Amino acid sequence: MRAPSSARIVFVDNYPHASVGGGEQHLLLVADGCKAAGADTQVVCTPGSGLAALAEERGHVVVPLDMRARSASTPSRIAGAFSELHPSIVHFHGFYVTAAGAKGATASGACAVLTTVHNMPSAPASLRPGVRGRVEVAMRDAITRRAARHLDRVVCVVDAARVELEAAGVPAGKLVTIHNGIPTPVLERGEVQTGESGSLGPLVGSVGRFEPLKGYPYFIEAAALVSKRVPGARFRLVGDGSLHDELEERAATAGLGERISFPGWSSTPLAEIAAMDVYVASSVTDTTNLTVVEAMALGKPAVVTRVGGLPEVVADGVTGYVVPPRDAEALAARITQLLEDPDARRRMGEAARARFLERFTAERMVDEHLALYGSLLACE
Repeated sequence: MRAPSSARIVFVDNYPHASVGGGEQHLLLVADGCKAAGADTQVVCTPGSGLAALAEERGHVVVPLDMRARSASTPSRIAGAFSELHPSIVHFHGFYVTAAGAKGATASGACAVLTTVHNMPSAPASLRPGVRGRVEVAMRDAITRRAARHLDRVVCVVDAARVELEAAGVPAGKLVTIHNGIPTPVLERGEVQTGESGSLGPLVGSVGRFEPLKGYPYFIEAAALVSKRVPGARFRLVGDGSLHDELEERAATAGLGERISFPGWSSTPLAEIAAMDVYVASSVTDTTNLTVVEAMALGKPAVVTRVGGLPEVVADGVTGYVVPPRDAEALAARITQLLEDPDARRRMGEAARARFLERFTAERMVDEHLALYGSLLACE
């Protein structure tokens, strides 16, 4: 990166919640890397948000700004902030804030303006099949094309998103893929490494938000099938969300009883994943799914659906299995196969760990961002 101490990199994210999502974790990792390289890092974010608190805690300059979606004054507020910040680089995270702020960022005189796309552009159609989903995708594509006129690069976290954006009309020369990365997980002393111990059978599980995109009804349907084939198998869904009650009802109706648990949100999600013998992502739409990456880092084989970037994360037949979405039978068949073959679980788990170290570390992700910023600054 060119003269990082003289570069002011401004990250922009309007995520309003007290929690910190995957996109915000990604932003902070890159900002941390830029700060370590000597850049002046500033984070424009929603006042009182979890992102604001963490960014300040980690030593970044926090610029609180009301960037509410669908507010007519948001674009002018963002443009006003840029006129005072004098950024070298502006990096947006999120669809709405990019659409609202890209033009103003360009007008600020920044050397380069970027955005990161954390979700699949086609996600609305996957979640709302029919006319409504198709219309929403078309609208988002049109807004993205308009915003792209003011962007130097559009960073995608999976190749699948890059392909969709190019098909939607974003110039290929502006698109780049930098796969997500996470810090190498470190378990606290005494945390369980495997779910299968003593009289307990193997544990199959997942961690995430109980929302439609995660496809958890298919997990429960598959669990019911697996329970008939592997009598000792147990199941665990860690998290919460709008579908919580529905999922518990489905599990009861399927006759899973005490073989499935719903512990709610966990303060130690890595320990939860470490206790699982097979990790499952039953998503109907997804990009990287950082919990799958965490499972790989902990040496766990995963069974995931063929949506978004999941096939880029899990090497089918090597680190786990990739199955069609919304297909509980296919999901159950691969889970059963792994539960009945401990040697395959061990072998695939080792391969998953190696794949993580090669492709999905935070260090690799940060280095690729620094190289991209450096190349854009060099063109100044």
